Amino acid sequence: MPKDFYDSDLVVATYDLLTGQANQQISGDVAFYLECAKRFGGPILELGVGTGRIAWALADAGFDVVGIDRSKTMLNTARHKGDKHADAVGRLDLIEADITAFDLGRSFPTAIMPFSTFSHLALAEQQRACLTCIRGHLAESGRLVLDVFDPILDACVPDAPTPNPDREANDPESGDTLRRRSIARTNDPLSQTFVETFRLERIDRSGKLVDSDDATHQIRWATRQEMAYLFELCGFAFETQYSEFDGAPPAYGKRQIWIVRAAEHNCGIQPAPLGPHTPPFALRRLHWNGIEFDPMPDHVIAELFGDELL
Repeated sequence: MPKDFYDSDLVVATYDLLTGQANQQISGDVAFYLECAKRFGGPILELGVGTGRIAWALADAGFDVVGIDRSKTMLNTARHKGDKHADAVGRLDLIEADITAFDLGRSFPTAIMPFSTFSHLALAEQQRACLTCIRGHLAESGRLVLDVFDPILDACVPDAPTPNPDREANDPESGDTLRRRSIARTNDPLSQTFVETFRLERIDRSGKLVDSDDATHQIRWATRQEMAYLFELCGFAFETQYSEFDGAPPAYGKRQIWIVRAAEHNCGIQPAPLGPHTPPFALRRLHWNGIEFDPMPDHVIAELFGDELL
């Protein structure tokens, strides 16, 4: 039976090479988060710190960082990297915690949630709990910088093939070849989730398979208008949004890179007035801080926020 993705030792051991560094969609993200840290200040809270790919870069740059993650294996990998960051060890605090229910007893001017960590929250109530918890840890006008993938809807229908390509990398320490490929994927448009199983392999220099593992994760996709509703509901005000880490404007099927701030007051999501010919499903158009988003069906609003907003 496949393991949970982040409970697989092979997934974690090969994560930076096959998942983090190999994903071209997040090219430039480390430099982007460094710039955000300079703009908004530290200390910095990172949700889903993983192997410390970004946290160590921030600590090396002189920022104090608190990173939380639920995976012991990922956190242990991050700690072991401390040998290569001797001058920054005292600036990074790694904590095992659930990103939907944590209490650190302090506030931060900047919180970051990189590389679709938020998408691993498969239920709307988990998403709300996470954002509410982050909001409670932000200083006045503190910023949250959050990156998720923008769903390509053709890949979200039942029986659609995976959009994730096979990946291969060389381990510079061992010389082994590392491979990752998708072997099963099930899309559920009603819950806006997919469950995908990957096979990971380690092959030595002689061509012998020396290790393999199957690991599964569940991901929930969210449209831009859903994210806007969630931020508003959980006490955030919109600041800016990009589709790439070079500052490109929002674009379908790329990244959703949000910068939002802790709001002092309700920013007011206002559905467009409903006319006499509005159909029964009553599509709403969101206007948020002067930004207009695409319509959202009632059943999505009800799932995210309950019937009281309809």
